[in-house]
Amino acid sequence: MNDPFKKYKDLYRDIIFGYSEYRLESNKKKIFIKHLNELENGESERKHQEFIYIAKESGLKTEKEAVDFLIEQDVWTKKKEDRVKELVDKLSQLRLTKSKLLVKSQVELLEEEIEPLENELSGLNFERQESIGMTAEVFANKKISELTLQRCMFKDRGLTEPLYTEEEFDYLEHYEVNECLSIYTEMVAEKFEGEEIKKVAVCPFFMNSYAICDDNVFNFFGKPILTLTNFQLSLMSNAKYLKNLMTSHKPPPEDFQESPSKIIEWFELQSKSSEAMKGIEDKGEAGGKSLFGASKAEMTSLETAEEKSLNLTEEIENHGGEMNFDEILKMHGM
Repeated sequence: MNDPFKKYKDLYRDIIFGYSEYRLESNKKKIFIKHLNELENGESERKHQEFIYIAKESGLKTEKEAVDFLIEQDVWTKKKEDRVKELVDKLSQLRLTKSKLLVKSQVELLEEEIEPLENELSGLNFERQESIGMTAEVFANKKISELTLQRCMFKDRGLTEPLYTEEEFDYLEHYEVNECLSIYTEMVAEKFEGEEIKKVAVCPFFMNSYAICDDNVFNFFGKPILTLTNFQLSLMSNAKYLKNLMTSHKPPPEDFQESPSKIIEWFELQSKSSEAMKGIEDKGEAGGKSLFGASKAEMTSLETAEEKSLNLTEEIENHGGEMNFDEILKMHGM
């Protein structure tokens, strides 16, 4: 039977150790990719500005200058440029609205409205970039990507021996650089995408340990916040948020216990339900509460009860420092 929590045990291990393991397809070598921290990202930002300066000194236009030039030459149009900005603003507003919706059917309707706009924006951005070509920003981004690969990729778990020296990197074939870049991009944008880290944070194997550290990051990692990787910081931030939800809302029914994503969906539904109830009460609509299109589970989440807020930390300590999800549910009275 497939265990939906197993994947997140693997991600948790990587987050704790601060690196991920991969194998290059081109030569079958195992590599180790270091997870960066905020200070290291800040250094990259400074380097980015240096590369922008170098590019401009070499005669490359900035993106704005290139767009203005293309509009003058009728290669690109101001109408298309304005449409790109309009789509960016509209999508931002729609996503904000979506984040506040309670009823799943309403979310799905909004997603249907968002999808064609995203597709239109993607097409315009592709056409725009093809017309613009190499700019100072594109050059700087390319150099930062190469620098990041040199700093992050190692031959050993101790992260002491770089996969390539600076000189070796300069002589790599195009396909070798692209392979490394593809692996790194997948790690950052997919494997440790924000929602994936949130799913790690809701798992009992992590929450058991976090709940007894009193929300103290140093107690958990034993080192200052500034030295933590971005993934570690994201894990701690999500843990605090989810622990607050779990200790102040009702536990999920059985059909919401099957995976981390369903558990998160339930507790966030609870949070939105509380906001909805407050809005109803503020308007004096205490009787006959209902929401158009709401499912049975969504309406259940709106039900109120005089429930005692539970201290998750104390309960886990009482169970010897470890609880599975079924025990956490029993703690909530399920």
